[in-house]
Amino acid sequence: MRVRAMWFMVALVCFFQVSVPSTPLQTPLVSAMDEEVVVAQYREGLVVVKLRPQTVQAMANTLLPAATRTVLAEAVQLTLEGIPELMGARVERTVERIGWAVVRLPQGMSVPRAVELLKRQPQVLYAEPVYLVRTLLPQPNDPKFHEYDTGKLSGIPNLYPALWDMHIIQAYEGWQIYPNRYYTAATKPRNAIRIAVIDSGIDPDHPDFKNAGGTSTDSRYGGQIDWTLGCSIFGGVYDNDFTDESGHGTHVAGIAAAAVNNREGVVGVAYNAQIVPIKIIDASGTGEDTDLVEAIIYCADNGVPIINMSLGTTAYPQILADAVNYAFYKGCLLVAAANESGTGGGNIGNIYPAAHSKVLAVSPTGILDDFPSSLYAGTGDYIGISAPGGSLLWVLDDDGFLWPEVFAIYSTAPTYPVTLPDAFGEEFYQYGYQIGTSMACPHVAGLGALYAEYKGYTVDTPGGNLAIWRAIQRGADNVQRRADGGWVPSYGFGRINVRNTLLELNARNATVGCLSGQVYFNGTPVQGAQIEARAMVGTLRRVTTAQSYGLWRIPNLPAGFYRVRATAFGATKEYEWVQVVAGADTPGVDFWLGPVNMQPDVTPPETPQVWDDGEVQSSLTTLRARWWSRDTETGIFRYEVAIGTAPGATDVMGWTNVGVRTEVTFNVTLAHGRTYYVAVRATNGAGLTSAVGVSDGIRAQVPIDPPAQRPGGGGRRPVTPPR
Repeated sequence: MRVRAMWFMVALVCFFQVSVPSTPLQTPLVSAMDEEVVVAQYREGLVVVKLRPQTVQAMANTLLPAATRTVLAEAVQLTLEGIPELMGARVERTVERIGWAVVRLPQGMSVPRAVELLKRQPQVLYAEPVYLVRTLLPQPNDPKFHEYDTGKLSGIPNLYPALWDMHIIQAYEGWQIYPNRYYTAATKPRNAIRIAVIDSGIDPDHPDFKNAGGTSTDSRYGGQIDWTLGCSIFGGVYDNDFTDESGHGTHVAGIAAAAVNNREGVVGVAYNAQIVPIKIIDASGTGEDTDLVEAIIYCADNGVPIINMSLGTTAYPQILADAVNYAFYKGCLLVAAANESGTGGGNIGNIYPAAHSKVLAVSPTGILDDFPSSLYAGTGDYIGISAPGGSLLWVLDDDGFLWPEVFAIYSTAPTYPVTLPDAFGEEFYQYGYQIGTSMACPHVAGLGALYAEYKGYTVDTPGGNLAIWRAIQRGADNVQRRADGGWVPSYGFGRINVRNTLLELNARNATVGCLSGQVYFNGTPVQGAQIEARAMVGTLRRVTTAQSYGLWRIPNLPAGFYRVRATAFGATKEYEWVQVVAGADTPGVDFWLGPVNMQPDVTPPETPQVWDDGEVQSSLTTLRARWWSRDTETGIFRYEVAIGTAPGATDVMGWTNVGVRTEVTFNVTLAHGRTYYVAVRATNGAGLTSAVGVSDGIRAQVPIDPPAQRPGGGGRRPVTPPR
């Protein structure tokens, strides 16, 4: 039986070149999968804890926390002091936004034992280790991989461009649509869209992050790096030094957003953007999931719309799921690298954050749009899209011999020595080659930033992150070769195409899409829940079962509206009017089953914003309304709408369940010259309902004659939601 440890995701050569971290790593958490053993590494001496929010609320009325503690920290500390075996444990820090605490264990206490003790406490909702996350850069299994020099194969290198990845995704053709110009340091907008690269940092002085005519990489002076928001986070401590000690983050950032037309090296997909480097990975290629959580929340709170994560862990941390939910519902598009290993092939298990239900997971392709399964890549039902990551092909040299030719991704590397070698075992200096899902991921994140700025989307655009997600998928090329343009577990919805995405094409003429999400019961993810999707019109019905940690996908459903129901332990919930879009995902259809007082969410959704519009058709009056709300913990489960002649009144239409739709046209009878108001309330996944949001009101202009006989066609007043 082979053992595949979590650290397969960084090149093995790194471990022979760097020192062992001072804090010991432990690997006893083992679960069987596909006749192999997956070992999840975690940090010894630390655990994370989340109490039931009802408990914290109750304690808040009686606690008098110390000056250095919050109510949350005090509540967790009291819980620790009530467990004799954990005497001496202390709260080290808290992640207040999502209700978690990081706990330092007493000397000699093992992490599994501490987790077991904490889970026995009725007031504890979750307890888990602090898992390690690592950059995703595999060691290929071909024995000649590091011995091979492409320059020695006569004529072969001239058969393909060095930046083959940019050519194959039609980046140049896309740039002709937007921005349709190259920037200099003087002309680069200082408020350019931000793309966060959560990784090992970045070389702050690399010349390819300076625009033409500039002397600084700082975006305040025309460069590509946001020095204001860039930082490092280790052990929850923030620092403004984001210097890359590994080399991985610099390479990833170059693919996403290196400067263009500056007579330097390479180009970035989103050269229009500015990079926010967030360093959580050290020189060994290792970081902690709690720091990743801090980084994700930092991005969300600072309004960074695109987040790239070329890293992951084979463990499922609930704290990471909470952070993903928080950022997604705050309007961020989260993009993460899919799983890989030195062997590749088949379903090699989930990796997180990529497998979370609100993260766009990226798998790799090669120069021939081949899927490099024999080299390093694996399949999974969480894959959303694919992009160039590199592969190995066998080619004939001038003497007729077959040799392995590695088609890697060429990008920036630090301008000083680092621990990471390049893909050919040579020094990784200034520029170099790497291969893996880590390289595929920033192509997608870069495209997301390019499209978002083109459309004017920000984190405050209602549904903006989902619109970006779907545009990327719908514009992808049909490398999966499905006649219906649908989804497969290797390529997702296909390999990205920049031009097609910016043109908002359904490039594959797709007719099907996917639903995906997660099922919780009493706040805990549950495997085995039954999920059913039924068409709102017709008899089509599909059923699936939630897999590990309640994650599920129903692939390749015909486009349209569906009722989606989940059942577990006798509890049932059903969404209505869930839209399946041709050629794309409908992600985050999450079910929170069980009573309200057992949910980890105790706050209702935000009060909805509501916009209305009137439209006249002969003697029939239609009233169109749009609305938007959000809930950063359990999302929106349904909306209810009412229409009346006063704000919040229901005399025209009583409260009506419209499902998860955010735009509906109502056929109602309105009186000429009267003002009408649309009221909306939102219910979240935990069952809590928001305050009522009301539109500004619209004055009905009902014509006596049909619109065709009256110039102007009635009193329509279009209203556009603010961005």
